[in-house]
Amino acid sequence: MYDLDREIGVKSYSFRLIPDNADVAAVALRCSVSTVDLSGCHVDYDAPQSWPGVIASYRDAGVRLPGIGVVYTRPDEAWNRRFFEFARQAEAKLISFSFPPEEHEKTLRIMERLAEEYGIPLAIHNHGGYDWLGNHAILEYLFKRSSKSVGLCLDTAWCMQAGEDPVKWLELFGERLYGIHFKDFRFQPNGKPQDTVVGEGSLDLPAFLARLKTVDFNGSAVVEYEGESPEERAAASIARIRAVIAGAE
Repeated sequence: MYDLDREIGVKSYSFRLIPDNADVAAVALRCSVSTVDLSGCHVDYDAPQSWPGVIASYRDAGVRLPGIGVVYTRPDEAWNRRFFEFARQAEAKLISFSFPPEEHEKTLRIMERLAEEYGIPLAIHNHGGYDWLGNHAILEYLFKRSSKSVGLCLDTAWCMQAGEDPVKWLELFGERLYGIHFKDFRFQPNGKPQDTVVGEGSLDLPAFLARLKTVDFNGSAVVEYEGESPEERAAASIARIRAVIAGAE
């Protein structure tokens, strides 16, 4: 059975101003987690000679890399293969990705083939109302036109920014839910979002976690905080999630 309390991790993009991977691993441990979903700001996919050092920075600290992304893919197999090669070396179990609408069918077919070749599933990341992949109708369309190797990486904050309900998305996409980015926004009167500790903004965290229990989820789940004081607030977000799981809130 999936244990979110144990498996919850952090998104390395939260610590994008920390360039050294060993330091990122240390921050994760201080946040009381031992998993990091690695963002592109902490790995150069065009420099495979650097990959062993990146991976060792986490392994030596006892930190796992269950997922990578969000990677930006193209209708180009060689371009996309780099992500799978790194994921295989890192023993990552998931690649979250995005792609433009132009030639999206070609991109999806390439990514499906690579997912099957490497045995690594994929998860489309929703990037909010400004992104064509940010609404449920497009995601439903794409899932109908792709195999089960392609699922969803649900970013809770960007889902809300698009005027959608992340709890409802668990119902809609439970079978295709492969990743979760726990993120929360407060919305200013003009609609502009502001990062906040998970559970202190617009996300109904108890309802989300209650619905998540009904989903057969076994993917990468991480906290992402992009505002000021990221270590402090990522740690607070993790503590809030664990408190709700324990029934303390």
